Amino acid sequence: MNAATTQEHDATPTSLTAPQMPTSGAALRLLAGLAVVVAMWWGRSFLIPVTAGLILAVLVAPLTGFLTHVVRSRAAAAVLTMLLVVALLGLGAAGFGTQLARVADRAPDMISLVAQQLSQTEPGADSVLTRARQAFGELDRAAERISGMRRAAPPPGRRAAAAAAAAASAAPTPAPVDTAQSATVALRETAVSSSGALLHFLGDLTLVIFVAFFALAGSAPLAVRFLDLWGNDPPRRERAASALHEGARQIHLYGGVLLVTNTIMGLLIWGAFSAAGLPDAAGWGVAAGVLHVVPYLGMALLTALGTAETYLAHGSVVTALGMAGFIVMLSTVVGTVVTAILQGHAARMNPAAVFIGVVFWGVLWGVWGLLLGPALVVLTKVVAEHTSVGRRFGGLMSA
Repeated sequence: MNAATTQEHDATPTSLTAPQMPTSGAALRLLAGLAVVVAMWWGRSFLIPVTAGLILAVLVAPLTGFLTHVVRSRAAAAVLTMLLVVALLGLGAAGFGTQLARVADRAPDMISLVAQQLSQTEPGADSVLTRARQAFGELDRAAERISGMRRAAPPPGRRAAAAAAAAASAAPTPAPVDTAQSATVALRETAVSSSGALLHFLGDLTLVIFVAFFALAGSAPLAVRFLDLWGNDPPRRERAASALHEGARQIHLYGGVLLVTNTIMGLLIWGAFSAAGLPDAAGWGVAAGVLHVVPYLGMALLTALGTAETYLAHGSVVTALGMAGFIVMLSTVVGTVVTAILQGHAARMNPAAVFIGVVFWGVLWGVWGLLLGPALVVLTKVVAEHTSVGRRFGGLMSA
């Protein structure tokens, strides 16, 4: 009896000891994923041109292969391909730049038109501007009453009062705000910041062109060396080759979807601007096709420019807002719904996964992330499906 009690007493502390926490593989994978995200954000200055250049090289590789059979030189074919890409980019930039310069050149006319419409408003009319001016006047009178009560408080002494009065009289009165001067300063600062951003973008674009050229000039050895990373194991090498070919196929499908949706957007904007009687509707259609390359941000810029052009042409705020609403609706239907459905069907992906992925890359890499986001989302799914670790994640992204 005592022996049994002793055994139970000895077993009790063992059962009450804290159990050892097992190593959580999910937690380690989560930390590794966060580390990868931080590394991609920290190294974005290097990763963005390299990633964009490789995607561009894969996208135009069929053209380079065709030109190689014609000119019998892969380097010359790569040069011709890049010259054609640069020419297309130049035409697109010229089409968008023409419309941007048009709106910028007519901005003073738009400001004059706004001022003229405000001056024609009757003073007694119950407008938003009148009510706002009355509200600000009441706020100023309340502030004056509060400051008057503070001045009426007894000062601590005559010297302090005299010093306060002298300081108040000596304080310079604030100069009236010059609206034109403030607008000029704001425009100058905006131009400087925009010029810096444009130079940075052009620098990245130059690196993208060079990366794509060198990848095309030696694409076959580069692909072979990429497969050599998996060694001589036939199953692993075959899986890597399958992922490589599937990734290239998905990038080509993405290029086709982008071409179709941009063409649809350009034609619809052309028709809408022609129906609204706006000048150079065809040029606006080209600008819409160019801006639609960058999801969401490009269409937001087109909405602002189209609204300004409509207001300048008709002088009506209601008409301008109607055009803005039409562009927003059109960009939502074509730029978000149609693109997500087409790409999701082509890549057998969930449209929600495509949208969330584009938002993720946009937050991580800015404008370049929005531009490359759809292709990177598809490539992520391809890599996940061809690895044993990421198959569950690939299944989550599938349609």
